[in-house]
Amino acid sequence: MSEPRDDVIRIRLDTARAVEAFRHLLAEQAAAGETRAPANPAATAVWRQLAPFRLVEYGYVDPGFGAVTGAYVGFPDGSLYPAGEAIPERAVAAVAAVSPPAPLYVYLPLDRPMRHGRIERFLDALSAHLDQPLVAVLRDGEGASVARLFDAEATRAAAAEVGRHPDAPALAALFAAQTMRPDGRAYASLVQDFAPRAIEFASVAARDAFIAWTRALCDRVFATGEDPERLGFAGTLRPAEIARVPEEEEAVRLEPPPAASLDSLETMRTAWTGLMAALARPDQP
Repeated sequence: MSEPRDDVIRIRLDTARAVEAFRHLLAEQAAAGETRAPANPAATAVWRQLAPFRLVEYGYVDPGFGAVTGAYVGFPDGSLYPAGEAIPERAVAAVAAVSPPAPLYVYLPLDRPMRHGRIERFLDALSAHLDQPLVAVLRDGEGASVARLFDAEATRAAAAEVGRHPDAPALAALFAAQTMRPDGRAYASLVQDFAPRAIEFASVAARDAFIAWTRALCDRVFATGEDPERLGFAGTLRPAEIARVPEEEEAVRLEPPPAASLDSLETMRTAWTGLMAALARPDQP
């Protein structure tokens, strides 16, 4: 399947957030003793947000892109104004008069449909040029839309952090290494009365067997459709999870219950009661 294309770049300007941020700035300045403030803070905030987009020479942002044929600001009522020309004050005032104000859009029509990947590189360059993050809306040939955030500073930082980009197997191995000690002891967490408890096992195999046992027990108990506590399974009954090696909290040392403890509701109850009692004892080694 070919990469989607689009013939307009759409940049969403969140005027509601801009107005809120500007009012917060004015409040901070007032607290510091600044007495001057605009007569219409909301309208001023919208003008401040628009200003960078009206000054950009879009055709020179990304050498080689060369497809931008214009720049327009779109208002909630459907009005379009060329970004580099005069925008009526009444148009901005109408946006600012609504609470919360509706977003504006900057539209950049292209002389031909461009692949999304190429448009995304342009938006990264524009984000760097403006020194601010951008939210853009891309559409494919079938009309489906997706909003994307472009932040050149974050992109550059992420590119330099290649060692922090593991794939799924590497991520699993990294976490697994943090859930066991050098001598092989491994850890799980089980919620007891809404509080997680750290449990230590002699090996990863024992830990994994315990987690599998708690999952099977929960499946069997909830399959009855009855209230777990009424059936004798006190505490918050949910499966245990793999846990990191505790840094300060002391862990309760356990062995996984035998598989036979899942043979009947009675044996399950006995095993669960014993487990809760072991977790409740503060003198566990």
